[in-house]
Amino acid sequence: MSKVWLLGTCLLLALILSAYSQTWVRQEPDTGFHASLDGSFRYGNINGFLQIPKGGGPGTTSNERPKFHEIGINQAPIGDASLGLEWDNHAIYAGARFVRLSGKNTPSSTLISRGTTFPAGSLVSASTQLDWYRGGYEYRFFYGNEEGAYVSLYPSIGFGLLNFDYRLTSPGVLPADRNFSKGAPQLGLRLEWSPGGPFFISGEVISSLPFSTLPLLFSTDLTVGYQFWGRADRGARVFLGVGYEMIHYEDNQKVSNHIKADIGPELVVGFRVRF
Repeated sequence: MSKVWLLGTCLLLALILSAYSQTWVRQEPDTGFHASLDGSFRYGNINGFLQIPKGGGPGTTSNERPKFHEIGINQAPIGDASLGLEWDNHAIYAGARFVRLSGKNTPSSTLISRGTTFPAGSLVSASTQLDWYRGGYEYRFFYGNEEGAYVSLYPSIGFGLLNFDYRLTSPGVLPADRNFSKGAPQLGLRLEWSPGGPFFISGEVISSLPFSTLPLLFSTDLTVGYQFWGRADRGARVFLGVGYEMIHYEDNQKVSNHIKADIGPELVVGFRVRF
C-alpha cells in the first residue's frame, strides 16, 4: 500500500506539471524569517502485532503475538504537531506523532509475552505507546505560471526516533512490560499545488531508512486544503484528506523484539499557521 501512495504522489506531480501549456518558472514567493505551526488528527484501522520476549530467550513470547485485535485494539487515534523555522527557502523542523493505544479483550488461546503467561479466556488489558519524533532540514522549490497556479516542492532530510512503551496486565498474573527508544535517518518529500485562489492539494511522504535493526517510520497522506486567511506563503489554512502509515521494528536478539503496526486508511484533518 505504501508503494501505491508513493506512485500516486509521483503521478500527482506529473499531472500538475503537464496541466498547463505555460512554462513553469521558478520564483521566490517570500523571503526573510518565518515560523510555522502545524497540528493534525489522524484516525484509522490498525493491524499487526507486538512480539516482546524477555531477554531474547526462546519460550518467553508467543510468535508474532499479541496481535492488536487480540488485545482489543482495532483503531488508532493519533495526534501530530510540528514547528518549522524558515529563512528564505531553508527551514529546520521538529515534530511529534503521538500514538497512544489501549484496549481490553479475552484472547481465545494462551498468550505468552515478556515471559508472562496469560491463560486462554483471561481478561487482558493493554496499554501501548508507539510515539515517534522527527527533526531535520527542508528546502523549498517554488514554481508558478502565467495563469496564477503554483507548485511547491519540499525535499527534506532528518532523523526519526521511535519511543515504545508496552504494558500487558491480567488479574492474578505479573504484568508484562517493556520500553525502549530507537532512532533512524529519515528522508521526505512534500508537494503542494494550487490552481490559484484559496484551494490547494498537498501530498507528503516521509520515511526512515530501516538499515539493519533500525526502525521503519513511514507516513504518507494526500489532502485538500483551504486558505481562509492570508496567502500561500503566510496566513492560516485547514486541510482534510486520507493517510497511511507503518511502524515496524525488529532487533537482532535470538528471539527478537518485533513490532509491526500498519495504520490506515486514515482520516486526516488539521491546520497550519505561518507567520
